[in-house]
Amino acid sequence: MRTWLVLSLASLLLAACGETPLAGLGATGPNEPLSEVTVTSDRIVLRGPDGFCIDPQSSDHRPSKAFMVFANCAAIAGDEELPQPFVSAVVTATVLPAGRKQLTIAQSPVALAEFFNSDAGKAVLSASGDAAKVTILDSYSRNDAFVIHAQDTSTPLVEGTSNTYWRGYYNVKNSIVALTVFSTDASPISSSDGLQTLYDFGAALMKGQAPSAAPPTAKSADDVTNTGLLRRLFG
Repeated sequence: MRTWLVLSLASLLLAACGETPLAGLGATGPNEPLSEVTVTSDRIVLRGPDGFCIDPQSSDHRPSKAFMVFANCAAIAGDEELPQPFVSAVVTATVLPAGRKQLTIAQSPVALAEFFNSDAGKAVLSASGDAAKVTILDSYSRNDAFVIHAQDTSTPLVEGTSNTYWRGYYNVKNSIVALTVFSTDASPISSSDGLQTLYDFGAALMKGQAPSAAPPTAKSADDVTNTGLLRRLFG
């Protein structure tokens, strides 16, 4: 089994993290956390819907990749007067280079669904790398993105979150962006609210950011593997 197929969720979520704290992304004032930032050399704009702001202590970005965490603006700034989202959730955004002349996510829904329903795909979605701990609740293509609703009974990577999450993969310019919505243990959210939060983040992400052109559609998981799309998603 190829190593890039068995990378755990930890690898994906921490792909953009480094040892150096994020520079220049702290609040511009005591009550002014940021809800938008431009990352990587591809100039990807990450935006949070109303009430979501960037947590600079948990985020990092470099020219080649980025990992950003969005949460309650009021909680991040310590100011209850600031906007708050209608759900109690933490949202992560991971940005990795897509590579040129690769298949796009929009062109590969069948192959991606086949992969994520395999043991190798479930291992990638597991915080512990254990496929047996993951249940795919739903997966489908929507508006050129691939959406997964999964349950992972491993110990959560994001402390204080539940074991069910919603994730969307998007092609943006020449990059791949993975958005993940985690419900909190303190105030669990419904499946519909989690999905709507992902859709809201996806809409904000894609606003004015068209993906690059791509080659023919993949018909099987092997097609996706051979073109390197999965390596871009998880390696």
